[in-house]
Amino acid sequence: SIPPRSGAMFGARVSVPVWALAVTVLFVFFQGTLLPLNTLTSSSQMDADYHASGLWRPSDMGSVGHRLLDESNVPVPKREDGSSPMSLEERVRYLELKTNAFMNFGSDPLFGSKPRVEEAGCEKVSNLAEFGCKEGWEGWHGDPSCRGLFDHRVCLDDLPTPREWDIASNEPKGNARAVPEGDDPPCLIYDFGIREQPQFGVVMARIFGCEVHAFDPSPISKGWWNGNQAHKIRALPNYHFHPYGSGGIDGDLELMEYDWGQVSIIRFPTSLVDCGDSLEGNENCNVKPSTDFRKTFTLPVKTLNTIRRELGHENRTIDMLKVDVEGSEYAFLEAAMDRGGGGLPCVNQLTLEWHHMPWDPRYGEGSSPPINAIVTLLDASGLKLFWQSSVGGWPSNIRAYQRMGLKDIRYNLASFMRKKK
Repeated sequence: SIPPRSGAMFGARVSVPVWALAVTVLFVFFQGTLLPLNTLTSSSQMDADYHASGLWRPSDMGSVGHRLLDESNVPVPKREDGSSPMSLEERVRYLELKTNAFMNFGSDPLFGSKPRVEEAGCEKVSNLAEFGCKEGWEGWHGDPSCRGLFDHRVCLDDLPTPREWDIASNEPKGNARAVPEGDDPPCLIYDFGIREQPQFGVVMARIFGCEVHAFDPSPISKGWWNGNQAHKIRALPNYHFHPYGSGGIDGDLELMEYDWGQVSIIRFPTSLVDCGDSLEGNENCNVKPSTDFRKTFTLPVKTLNTIRRELGHENRTIDMLKVDVEGSEYAFLEAAMDRGGGGLPCVNQLTLEWHHMPWDPRYGEGSSPPINAIVTLLDASGLKLFWQSSVGGWPSNIRAYQRMGLKDIRYNLASFMRKKK
């Protein structure tokens, strides 16, 4: 067992298996020379960062070493500060958590779908409908349940005391200020994926006085924000809309037209197998081009680290991170954890919708490799699953997906909170 470096999130001791140590030794001898790790001197900032973390300097690794440090697709994991690399033992344990959880090589193949309510310790769970499902509010059409507008669950325990809001004047009732006094609002909310349904962030801004930042690059959202529907929300001094999305990269991303006017990272097949009305006989089926064409959009996305830096929030905690981004949640969260010490240390609560998740055929419903991997890392960093819609979520009822053979088009909702001390 190798004791972790200070600040590691992976427990009191890190147990490194024999195979990992063997890989490490081979890597050290990759150039045929054992490098004196503790006597390296640096000639550049990158060299200094790697040397300080107990890793090899790029300049000492030769051309092969530089290729191994290429981050075009797979970034080198960073510590919580987002800049210095993890130490070797931290990286081994991080890799072990990711791969073993994804392969269900752990103690519980259903780990990602089992809420740990008692560990989380939330006393007041809400979908926020009690505050925003009211006549005159955005999205109100006479349905007392406001179905589909308040799907996510949050824990209210550590949020400010809710206040009453006069929707006619678009101001808080009584003597309350639109934005509470002080240098900063009492809470910071990031709301990714809003379409034309901003209820989550609007309740946080009006009722709790939080500073809310909403993000969505889809044409329907940009049209909504600039239209008459959003005129009361635009008037809120603590609600801010950003016309870019969440991603695992910083830059432009090709997104596909998706359900309900949204955009998604998912790609649809261009060719389909057509066996007619029967699978009997020995004749081969026909391969035909798909007739379900979708528009593509080149839209801007950013990583969580970049967004926090550009908004000046690097030293602030995100009290609530809502992610409902039609399949981009995986790359977005994975990139954030790779740059955040293996977790989300800057986030107190996370509520999200999972999209397009496969099941492990050995265990079936509720055992999803990509969800197990992410939930395992969230749990290790202190974010406990305290609510989910159901164990297995629900499948899409859109006929085109079945026709295209996309059997994993299913969804689920889940909420996480930092374990109370």
